[in-house]
Amino acid sequence: MCKSSSSEDKTTAHAWVFEDETADTGKGALTTNGIENIANHKYKSGHYTYLDNFLNPFWTYITDLLPMTVAPNMVTTMGGFQCFISYCVLWYHSPNMDQVVPDWVVLLSGLCTVGYYTFDCMDGKQARRTGTSSPLGQLFDHGFDCLCLMSHVSATSGYVMIGGSNWYLAMQTSLQFSFFMAQWEEYYTEILPHAMGNFGVTEVNYGIGLFTAFNAFIEREQFWLSKVKDVFIFEQFAKYVPIPELLGNLELRHFALCGWFASLAILISGSLLRVFTHENVKKNGIHLSALSKLCTPILISIAPFCLPSNILFNRTRSVSIATGLLFTLLTKKMIVFSMAKMTYAAVQTTALPLLMGFLWIRFDKNITEEGATLLLSMLSVYYVYQLLSWVSKAINQICKKLDIYCFSIKAKSDSTKKAN
Repeated sequence: MCKSSSSEDKTTAHAWVFEDETADTGKGALTTNGIENIANHKYKSGHYTYLDNFLNPFWTYITDLLPMTVAPNMVTTMGGFQCFISYCVLWYHSPNMDQVVPDWVVLLSGLCTVGYYTFDCMDGKQARRTGTSSPLGQLFDHGFDCLCLMSHVSATSGYVMIGGSNWYLAMQTSLQFSFFMAQWEEYYTEILPHAMGNFGVTEVNYGIGLFTAFNAFIEREQFWLSKVKDVFIFEQFAKYVPIPELLGNLELRHFALCGWFASLAILISGSLLRVFTHENVKKNGIHLSALSKLCTPILISIAPFCLPSNILFNRTRSVSIATGLLFTLLTKKMIVFSMAKMTYAAVQTTALPLLMGFLWIRFDKNITEEGATLLLSMLSVYYVYQLLSWVSKAINQICKKLDIYCFSIKAKSDSTKKAN
């Protein structure tokens, strides 16, 4: 059971499995105390980069073009819809994310990524412009960010063609794990990291979008499948410094992904360092408690690789969706629990169906590839239901407490009548 060290802020408390009972005798997503904390929550972002400051006037200008009746959460949703379009189109043209797709599909994916992040930068400005800023906006904003990670990975595979391999799921799980780590960091420090120095999420998102669009105009298969040793810049480098044979024989796409993994490792290490050295963590001696909350995400990151190779390679998308939806659910929960200052259990039992399902596929020699696909599809449907159910409960509780609507701006007369 949960052992609380504070009647208000329970982020310093520890729970292995059982979290505090939520409101409405356990039928809600948040505790009564958690709802009060969310009502008083103030978002603290990290510092802005040079690119953030440079683009800020542009974001403000296009936000001012929006009608005053458009709710900030609707702006966020429109941004998320860009990722949905990209993901669905890529799915149609490359079901297992390992085929060469038309140039226009790659271009569309890049433009959708740029559009998604632009809307992401507009929602907060629209909230301040309409006087409707609320903690619900953070749930929507960062919640969509988490879900859209699956679209970003799919878009990358649209031009490097890493579906049907370990590389795709390694890229997805490492990215989702690093995003979870950022929310975990905010849970303990109350600050969400946006950048390291003058390189942050704006540079990453626009960089991914523009680089994806650029790939629509090159011979992608010839370029990305070439060996490192055959690329001109490395050929010249090898004249002065010998390139190890293992590195030289890597395909360029795999070499680029190794660089991506190294970047994520730096981000993850930074989060660990900032949490472990934070005054709140040191004062309460909760280093092990904080670390234990990473157990479930780590297991989810490793779990896909225990699957038989034929399932992992031939049903990459099915594995990706089930794993990605579970990661999204747990990350959204961490986002909300951070605002609500509720205790997040080290072992998240919601992950058990996926872990047990993967073990079943791994050890049942009689299960066919079609049977495994059916099981993965059932897991995906289950996590869609769990995700929508939990999020809708949280949204309803927050809207009721703050006396706001989710997708529209409540007229002042409505609030006045309710108050009277």
